[in-house]
Amino acid sequence: MMFVNSIKLFGSNWTKVLKFLLFYVVIWGLCFVLFLPVFFEFRSIVAVDFQSASLFDCFVGVFNGGLGQNIFNIIQTAVAICVDVFEANLGLAIYGLVISFVFLPFFINIGKYTFNETLYSYMTSKAKVGFFSAFVKSLKKSIPFALCKTAYNIVFLGIVLAVVYGFSCVEDAFFVNYILPWVLFLVLVLLFSLNQIIIMGWASASIVFDGNVFSSYRKGVKAVKRHFWSIFGTTIIFFLLFWALSMVFGVYVLLVLTPIMAALLCVYNMVVFFSSQGMRFYVNDNKILTPKKLEEVDNINKTAYIL
Repeated sequence: MMFVNSIKLFGSNWTKVLKFLLFYVVIWGLCFVLFLPVFFEFRSIVAVDFQSASLFDCFVGVFNGGLGQNIFNIIQTAVAICVDVFEANLGLAIYGLVISFVFLPFFINIGKYTFNETLYSYMTSKAKVGFFSAFVKSLKKSIPFALCKTAYNIVFLGIVLAVVYGFSCVEDAFFVNYILPWVLFLVLVLLFSLNQIIIMGWASASIVFDGNVFSSYRKGVKAVKRHFWSIFGTTIIFFLLFWALSMVFGVYVLLVLTPIMAALLCVYNMVVFFSSQGMRFYVNDNKILTPKKLEEVDNINKTAYIL
């Protein structure tokens, strides 16, 4: 039900979603401009390392050729590029890392927090709050949240990269061709699903209870624990679809999938938190979702009123 309710809420708030996606594009555009010195400095290195046309084709869909071998080649080439870039210009390479893994996620996290604020207003009272006004209003809370979330994301990304690199170190031909794609797919789905559960109620708790970033994290974790397995199963569905589409259609499809997935997960996080807290909320203009316990209380109150 959480999956279905998330899709309904996502669809009924499509204008808010579009505003969030526009914010996403603006931030990505700004980061691209800031990243241009890195691009022009290292483009020759990238071109040399990806000199094989078939390797470029892998990015359009890993099914072009041997699935396992294509994934293995992409990982190995990416590692080689990183080594060559740091050896060529350490300072500029660090600058590129800061733009990619600090500046970009920091502002994206502020945007996600703002989007959650607009969702909260709709879910509780169908109030129409502008994205920009919510952005300004929530800065006092969204900035510390974004800082902590960015630091957490760096740690998580480090774990993911270490796991992926570990798989690339296995050079057995049978493993690479037949086992690597499925193991990597399942590991990525599980890692991203567990990561999402760990931080799922963080922003929602901060908005609903107006707490600081640390107390909100504790409340978010406590809320998710109440329905852990159902939430875990639904979260896996989201990331199964995400990574399956990425593997089938290639890396370039992530440019479209990533912002849509980010918006959908924001909606899903709010639905999970409201449901875990036993709160009523609007999923569309004509339907209020009422938890079972509240329905029982309402029925008891109606009976008492009649008597």
